[in-house]
Amino acid sequence: MNNRDYWTVKAMTKFGGSFVKALAECARCADPINLHKIKTTWIEYWLIAESQGREIEKENEKNDG
Repeated sequence: MNNRDYWTVKAMTKFGGSFVKALAECARCADPINLHKIKTTWIEYWLIAESQGREIEKENEKNDG
């Protein structure tokens, strides 16, 4: 899992409903092939969370800096 995926999963866990939170847990455990399947099958959820994840990452950098 790359850095962007990490923050995307964090956002899914923080902001998602029960289904999206379950996808986040699956993504956390997935090998690269299954992670790709999650990202492409539920692309609308992934793209929203990816944007939210970038915001969480920025806030985290501000708090660390």
